[in-house]
Parts: sequence; structure tokens; C-alpha cells
Amino acid sequence: MKLTAFIFLILFSTGNLLSQVFTIGSVYDLDPVFEDGYKLPAMKDTLKIFGIRGEVLSGQFVINAKKQLNDVSVHLGDFREMSSGSLLPQEAIEWNFVGNIPLKKNTPNQPERILVRKAPARFPDYLMQERSVQVPQKTYRAVWLTFSIPEGAREGTYSGKATVKCSQGEQSLPVLVKIYPLTLSSGRHLKVTEWYSTDHFRRFHGITEKYTPEWFAMLRRYAENMVSHRQNIFHVPMSAIEISGTGEGRFRFDFTKFDQTANVFWETGKMDYLETGDLFRFGEDAWFSTNLKFKDYRIRNERTGTVETVKGEEIVPLLLPEFESHLRQKGWLHKTLFHIQDEPSMHNSLAWREKSSYVRSLAPDLKRIDAIETTNVLDEIEIAVPKIDALATWHRSYEDARRNGIELWFYTVGIYQGSLFPNKTIDLPFMNSRLLHWLNYKYDATGFLHWGWNQWEEDPFSDTGMHIGDGWHVYPAKDGVLNSLRWEQMRNGIQDYECFKMLEDKIRCLRDSLGSRASWIDPSQRGKEIASKIVKDFDEHSNDPRSFYNAKEELIREIISFDNSPGIYIQTNPVDGSSITLHSSVELFGWTIPGTKIVVNGKELPVSDQGYFFEQFGGEELDNTKIGLSESSVFVQASKDGKTTEIVRNFKVY
Repeated sequence: MKLTAFIFLILFSTGNLLSQVFTIGSVYDLDPVFEDGYKLPAMKDTLKIFGIRGEVLSGQFVINAKKQLNDVSVHLGDFREMSSGSLLPQEAIEWNFVGNIPLKKNTPNQPERILVRKAPARFPDYLMQERSVQVPQKTYRAVWLTFSIPEGAREGTYSGKATVKCSQGEQSLPVLVKIYPLTLSSGRHLKVTEWYSTDHFRRFHGITEKYTPEWFAMLRRYAENMVSHRQNIFHVPMSAIEISGTGEGRFRFDFTKFDQTANVFWETGKMDYLETGDLFRFGEDAWFSTNLKFKDYRIRNERTGTVETVKGEEIVPLLLPEFESHLRQKGWLHKTLFHIQDEPSMHNSLAWREKSSYVRSLAPDLKRIDAIETTNVLDEIEIAVPKIDALATWHRSYEDARRNGIELWFYTVGIYQGSLFPNKTIDLPFMNSRLLHWLNYKYDATGFLHWGWNQWEEDPFSDTGMHIGDGWHVYPAKDGVLNSLRWEQMRNGIQDYECFKMLEDKIRCLRDSLGSRASWIDPSQRGKEIASKIVKDFDEHSNDPRSFYNAKEELIREIISFDNSPGIYIQTNPVDGSSITLHSSVELFGWTIPGTKIVVNGKELPVSDQGYFFEQFGGEELDNTKIGLSESSVFVQASKDGKTTEIVRNFKVY
């Protein structure tokens, strides 16, 4: 007994002494962790995350160094499902220290309340490749956990721990990963492109020559990183097409290098579209010019071997028809998106329209796309990509175009964007990068374009560039790239979008199975109701991680419970979460399995032989025949064969 007490005393004393050296605790992955502890939320003694099969999940914990820590490393033990003993594969679990970037100035045009922190300061932004670091006294270091949940993983809660080891000792943090009985759709419904560059291959990767085996191998690593973050569109420049001529107006087009580059991305098996084009340029005043000109081409003279400059007016009329034919032969034509000239605005919209029409006349089956800053080009484009602030400001015009068959995306761009709208500069909340794709869903924008996957400065670790880091979402490494936290959250947001689509698909299948009587069912309404709990408008959203994850968990549970018995679907007008005046009414539309008892706010409703029920609520103070809104809610109970399903929709009554 004395020996046991003695051992306990030693262990307790050791733990107490170690806690005087460093402590560890969890925070949300959406929380920025600064080295000086600036506005660090309260750390918790257990890291808890949740998700579904097929998702990549992010978690984060913090090392608080009260003394200088040397040789700090992290060890992740087994993660075992608590009821069955099933293990997550070791290769599905990764960790990284979070690296910090010095920021000299903040994003302009953003009010201070929107910024994470005022510059100058060091901001957390990338996943380090170092496996051991020093943590100076009185500083904080974040550790990032990544769980790639296998599609075949057993549902349940997996328990494990993360152990921080250093020369002074070690401490462990319990980690719980809850996996719901649901698998992320293998389809990629959101179209996503991040423009990459190979211009830095020499500087950062030591690759000096284009189109060599080493060059293609590095490009393949780029492609693999992109698809692991659910990017499904890639760019191949038209300059990859080699052109030669006889000097007599006859030209040959060699697509070999274009095809080789494209195949690097196609071979991932997860790329859906190819981007190319950009045969024109603005005039002498660049973007401010009112005209567009053909780009010149460097042509090899087959007879002399010299390289000559030939005007685009001579090349393009021959190149475009042959290019379209080549794409058709390769089976790529329907998967190709063709740019005219980036970012036309009102002052040069007529010139852009003329060139777009010209491309259409030469290659009528190419689908035209561009980032645009005006609505005055919508009749000469198939995919319109307005900047997010323009989409918000002129939303009615873009929505009309979408309803008339134009595919609608949006894009964001660093410092050239209105305030309050989500953006990807380093000094804005990580939530911005994730919620962009909730906006995609809420506003029926089926794609997202961004200009900067790796448009690095000479040293991106010390210079964030004029766009405050927005020029890149990955950082260079000798053998590839390092992920930024913004890039991780963007992938998480795209996964969220797929969850919204999963719920929508279930509702659509129900509507289609019921026929024309169910035409009132809007398959996307419920998903948009959940999204709206976090994204109120283009320029208004929550930055609270707890509220966000409550909404994400609600979305997952709605998908799972949709197949519960008895089956029921309801829809309200106005939508869940709407504000209504005291005497206003809410319409309820519903369907259930015939024979189900439906009770709403305490009153049983008649159900038709086909399972439909309809009612109107509120306004009972003026008309006592109406059913009241119980505590500003519509509470529905469906009962059949001893089973009950309950649904609640809430309103703000004022």
C-alpha cells in the first residue's frame, strides 16, 4: 500500500513538474494559433473531431512552452474504434507542425474588425515538413492533424492519443474521431480550378529544362496535390502547341507537348476538365485599354531552322479549327474550357465580345469561360465567372443569366476585392476559405476559380507579395509543395459542398419518385436552410467554429435520418430561419408514407391517400381557426408502426 502511494506520488509530482515546462491542449482547426498566444481560445483537454467516410478531417492542438523546449516531436498512437476495436490505418493519419509567416501590412479595404490580427505580426499559414523543432520559452506552437478516413472505415468513435516528446519529457493528449455511417460521394460536383505556374521549377525544384522526365515528374506531384484537395480542373497553355511553317503562310501544329502535359493531370483519374485559351491581350493601356489584340507567335521556319515572329491574325484562323478537331479526336472537346481574355470590364466589353464571337465562329463547339467584371458579356459566354463582390452587387443579372442557361461560378482575388466578402489573404479568418464553398451552394454557383495556386515571390516564406499571400495556397519544397492552412480549409469546404449535394440528391430522388404532384419540392431548399445558418449573405457570415460545426453536424445527421422510418419530408414557406411579423403565417408542405399519423404543433393533420399533408400556421391572434406557431416553431411528429420521426423548423417572430 505504501509502495503504491509512493509510486503515485512520484508520477503526480513528475506530471506537475512537467506541466511547469509545457502544456498541451486542443483548439478548433479554424482557430489561428499565434506564437505569442494572441487571442488564443481556451485549450481543451481532449481533441474531438467528426466526419464521414471518404472525408479528410482536420484537427489542431497547441504546445504552450513555459520553458525553452528542445527536440520537440509528435507521436500518434493507434486509433481504435471503441466498440469493435477496428483500427484506422496508420497511413491515414498525419501530423505537421504549423509554420508562421511574417506579415508587414494587412489586406487593404478590410475593416479592422474583419482581420484576424493587425500587422506587423507572424501569422500561422503552412504545414511544415520538419519532424523536430525547438519551441522558445513563453511561445506557442500549433500541431495539425490530418485524418484521411477510408471509405471502408467502420462507423463509430475512434480513440487515440497524440504524444508530444521533447528533451524535458513527454505529455499526451486524448484524441477522439467520430465517424458517422455515411460515405462522401465519389463524384465531384463543384468545378474548381487553381491556376499554377511552372516558372519557378528552376529556383525551387532545381529543374532547369521544360518537358524533361524530371519536369513531368514534378508536374505530376503538383497534380496529385491538387486532386487530393479536390481540385478537378487543370490548365494547359496554348503555348505548349509547337508551331512550324514554310514561310509561305502554311503552318503545322504539333500537339505532342500539349497532350503530354494534359495527360499528367488526366492520369490522376480525378480531373474532369481542361482549361486553355487566352489567344488575345489587352492593348497598350493593359487592363484599362478599350481594345483587344491578337498575341504574336514564335514560329520555327522549317526551311531555315530560324525562329520567327508571326502575327496572331495569321495563326489563329488556322489554329483554332485544327485545335478543336484535335480535342474531338482525343475525346477531350466536351471537357475543355476556353478562355478569351481574363477580366473584361465595361470599358472593353465590346472588344471582348467581338473576339469571343470570333472564337465561336472558328471553333463553335468550344465552351467559352472567363473571369469577368461586367454583365455586358453574358450573351457571348457559356461559363460566367464574376468576382464575388460583383456577383453580390449584380446578383439579379447573373441569376437571370443562370436561369437562361449560363453556367455561373465566381472568383476571389487578393487586394482587388470589395471589403467584407470572403477572401484568402493570410490575415483573414481561415473560415473564409471554407465558407466560400457554402456560398457556392447557397447561390447555385457551380464553380470556383482562383488565380494563385503557386504564384510565388522570390521567397514566399518571408514575402507575402502585394496580395498578402493570396498568390499561393501552397509553399515550395525541394521535392514538391507544402500545404497552407487556407488550402486545407478550402478542401474541407469543397467536401462540405459535396455533403450538401448528397442531401439534395436524396430529396430530388424522392421528388422524382412521387411524380408531378410533388412539383412543390425544391431539392436544394433544406441544404440552403442549413447553409444560411452560417452564411447569411455574400458579405455576412459567422466566424464562430462551434456554430459552424453544429451546422455541419446537422447536415450530416439530416442526410442519415432522411431514410429513417417512417419516411417524411416537409418544406416551409418562408424557409427555416426566416424573420416574420407577429401575425404572419407559415405554409407547411409535407409528404409521408401513407398511413402515417402526422401531428404538427399539437394538432393532427389529415394525410391524403398519396401521403400528402398541407397546413398554414401563425396569425392565430387574428384568426382562431389557425394553428399557432409554438414558440416560433413548426414542430412535426410522424408516427407509424411504433416508430416516430420528429422535425423542427424555427422562425424569428417580431
